[in-house]
Order: sequence, then C-alpha cells, then structure tokens
Amino acid sequence: MERIDYIYELQDELFEEYKNGLFLQKEIEEVYDEIDYKLRRADLLGKTVQATEFQFPKLYSIVKNISEILGIDAPPLYVYDSYYYGATSTGIKKCWIEISARSVQDLPKEDIIFILARELYMVADSIVREKTMMEEMFNVIARVAPKDLEQISRLKFYHWYRTANYGADNFAYLMCGSLKHAVHAILTIVLNSRMLAEQVNMKEYLNQASRINAMDDTVYNYTKSDEAIPYAPHRIKNLMEYSMSERGMKAYRNSRILAI
Repeated sequence: MERIDYIYELQDELFEEYKNGLFLQKEIEEVYDEIDYKLRRADLLGKTVQATEFQFPKLYSIVKNISEILGIDAPPLYVYDSYYYGATSTGIKKCWIEISARSVQDLPKEDIIFILARELYMVADSIVREKTMMEEMFNVIARVAPKDLEQISRLKFYHWYRTANYGADNFAYLMCGSLKHAVHAILTIVLNSRMLAEQVNMKEYLNQASRINAMDDTVYNYTKSDEAIPYAPHRIKNLMEYSMSERGMKAYRNSRILAI
C-alpha cells in the first residue's frame, strides 16, 4: 500500500503553497528541541502512563504494527486521565502521541485503531512536525508582526492541514478495516458520548455538510477557512466517498493483507 493510495488529492499541492511562506523555521525547531521538548518530557513521564510491552500491551502492539506498515520507528504513546475521547500528537524531531484513558477504557479495538492510526500517519508524513512548528511560529508572529500577517499565515496553514486530515482519516479507515467503526469514532469524539453517537441518523447528519457548503458569503467563508480540522460531516462524507471509490476499494483490499 502506497501513500498515494490514501492521501487527499490536493494535499501535496497545497503543502507547497503553504511551505513557500514559512520563515524562522530552523530557529523555531532548535528552540523547541532544546527547551520546549525537555519542559514537556518530565510532565509526560510524571503525569501519564507510557504504553509498553508490560503496561497497556495491546495499545503498544497497535502502535508498533501500524508504525511498521508506515516504515517509521514507533513513537512513544502515553495514556492520560481525561473525561474526553480522543488522541493528540506533538513534536518536531521527537514526536509522541497521547490518548485519553476514557478512549482506552470505553471504545472497541477498531475505534482505538482508527484514532491511533490517524495520529501515526500524521507523524509519519511530517504533518505533526509542521503543526507543532506552526503553532510555535504563530506565537512568534503574534509578538513581532502585525495581526494580519499572523492571520494570513494561519489561514494558509489551515487550508493545507484540513486536506491532511482527510488523508489521515482515509489511512485510519484502512487500518481499522471498518467504515462503521471509523464513523463511530469520529462521532464519539464530536459528541463525547458513545451512546449519542449511535443515535445519529447518517442521512440527516450528512445533510449538514450540504448546508455548510451552501453558506457562501464573506463571513461564512472566513469562518469555514478558520477551522484547522474539517467539520465532522465533511470528514464522514469524504470517508464514504473514498471507501466507494476505485482507489479506496483497491487500497482496502491491499490493506487487508497487512491487517493488524
């Protein structure tokens, strides 16, 4: 299974547009690796539990297997106490993933695979690196440059980052092997409830994507462009379209050969 089998079609083109506007990248990376990473490292070890062969071995195995498929060293995975469902990944040269204890405790294995596979793909494709670097850059721009410059930089980044999220969803769907579980994981995180996620009428919910698209004026378009992650109805619509496409069906067949 190749990267081209699941990334969003415009992802690389939009990345080049966003990348051309970067500055201070080397300086920000050096500061982050020398200071910020070390500041967070102690808290990770002191306030979370790392998944290893001997604690949370099933999580460790999921991360290890998907990392092998992606051809990367498995990043550290930490379980933290939280009322919310979901996982996040952070880092520039040294990346790690954090998943909430509620996700590990409540969700079926396929949902967990979907959530972790998204983050692992983003680590492997350097999306986490760019996200972390841009978050640091936004802080610098806000201090030394006009607010308009920060907003322009942010919108260019978000434009690319939204497409990267579609690719992450596609890859995660292939890894969990179930469109039902992929959709359920997205809805559970949105509603923060497994029970409520199961009550969503998919036809009605996808209609919300059409209604969002129909909102077309300066204020609506600015609001939509200021979102880093695509709206959930759009994510699910993209997943359904991908799963039924020739590219998606071929990738699905190949991914089952690599099934976890």
